[in-house]
Amino acid sequence: MMIDGVPAALMRAMDRERERRTMVRCAHCGKSLDEKEALRHKKKDGGEEIICRDCFKEITGIDYQTFAYRRENAKQTIFAVVFCLAATVYAFVEKGALWGVLGLVLTVLVYLFASKAR
Repeated sequence: MMIDGVPAALMRAMDRERERRTMVRCAHCGKSLDEKEALRHKKKDGGEEIICRDCFKEITGIDYQTFAYRRENAKQTIFAVVFCLAATVYAFVEKGALWGVLGLVLTVLVYLFASKAR
């Protein structure tokens, strides 16, 4: 059996796929979103709301891709600084104060260059 030129079995499979995806609504504009596209936004009062990417940009003043990039960059910077601090402590204990001071200088340089906005 064909429905608008599409086999009925294919139409049923497409309907099941559409039902399987959870649809949510943006709390600000009411736009219907796929669950994968929806963003959780923490409000100032501590609550959470589901919003779309357009409303995220309107609320925060920055688009989501830039926000995600900066968040990932911050994680990497923290990891690099913690690693450098651990190496500095090791150098101070094993090699002496001069190496510890050099380690601190290196840590500051890593922080400054790694956290630089691109």
